[in-house]
Amino acid sequence: MDFDVVVIGGGVGGLAAALRSAQLGKEVALIEKDRVGGECINRACIPSKTLIDAVKILSKTKNSPWIDTNGKINYEKLNEYKGKIINSLRENFIKNLNKFNVKIINGIGKIKSSNEIQVNNETIVSDKMVIATGSSPISLPDFPLNDRNVLDPWSAMNLPELPQSIIIVGGGVAGVELATLFRALGKDITILELMPQLLPGFDKDIANETKKRLEEKGINIFLNAKSKVIENKDKVRFSVNLPTSSETIEGDLAVITIGRKANNDNLGLNNANVDVDQRGYIKVDNRAMTSNHKIYAVGDCAGIPLSATKAWRQGIVAGDNIGGKDNFMPKYIPISIFADLEIGLIGKTLDEAKKTGIEAREIKVDMSSIPRAWTVNEIEGFLKLVIDNDGKILGAHMIGEGATEIINTIALAMENNLTMKDIYRVTFSHPTLTEVLSEASQRYYYGEIY
Repeated sequence: MDFDVVVIGGGVGGLAAALRSAQLGKEVALIEKDRVGGECINRACIPSKTLIDAVKILSKTKNSPWIDTNGKINYEKLNEYKGKIINSLRENFIKNLNKFNVKIINGIGKIKSSNEIQVNNETIVSDKMVIATGSSPISLPDFPLNDRNVLDPWSAMNLPELPQSIIIVGGGVAGVELATLFRALGKDITILELMPQLLPGFDKDIANETKKRLEEKGINIFLNAKSKVIENKDKVRFSVNLPTSSETIEGDLAVITIGRKANNDNLGLNNANVDVDQRGYIKVDNRAMTSNHKIYAVGDCAGIPLSATKAWRQGIVAGDNIGGKDNFMPKYIPISIFADLEIGLIGKTLDEAKKTGIEAREIKVDMSSIPRAWTVNEIEGFLKLVIDNDGKILGAHMIGEGATEIINTIALAMENNLTMKDIYRVTFSHPTLTEVLSEASQRYYYGEIY
């Protein structure tokens, strides 16, 4: 079989590359070893947000004294609902692939040369190739996964039922989201984080506010915690070394949210002279092209950030370039965290800007200053913008209701080099949460209105 383009991997990055190439007139084949949609659609992003949004509805109800209810989550029915959403999205992708005559091949692809892929004992010839094989959790020596009570995040989240006490190793994005979900379901949650702050590497005020909110919900959080599994029979026991003490912590289930690797082993990259870095990620340029100009790589297999946001965009970029439409990766990729209070992040923190020699300052607006936050009964949180001397936005860090949506508006402004003066000239509908951005521009020039 001959094709213009063969995509190896049917996750969101591979889907984007296949569909965009086909839309531009290429004859495309998509090789997927499991289910179309990959981790994001079937096990990670979509399932987790479905569950988190469901429990947030219950949480909001309980925090609204004018609603008289004793509602609780029926986890079995919620899982059924989650399954319907996953199936609907997957079927829609398959429908679109068929619409553009993309041939779906179920199997494991292995690269034989720059234009040959072996799958199901058959050789497929292509002019261009896209590698979209994703990444997988790895079993670390101190946290050995056992498919029983020491699990990776997505295996734990897709359990038909959950035990009472859950220990989460890692306080990054996945750890915070899963802690939010499991606690809202009434479970006893402990987070063990090696670094001195939750959400390592993120804005410190965002991390502190997140920690405060999670602790208010009854989640136990240990920072500077060097831990390891010492028993995983009926219970999972951890030894935990803290700066001033050592403890043993026990739970019914351990969820290990650290440690992933690119799915590039045994792929045959050497057969096509495709270079990888020291961690095994495929090296690509800003057009998603590898060291072999006939081959592109997108998503987790092509390095950090390991996110569906990046994977989808990189797939579009690869598809455009394959189809003759010059395109490149954006400068800024927003991060969304669906915790009890949503978090949206993009660009530099003030400390990062100063370390690179840029003179900058912060504009901070508390959500309690925004009328819409009061009407939706969620006034905690804030937006913080990092602005240089020319009024250009270098970064944005928000925690609060609507943060995962508002950060996209800021991404639009940053990608198009809009300044605070440009933002100031825009009218934002009232009352909306996005007015927090309008208020920030107002404060940058003149002082607060709200």
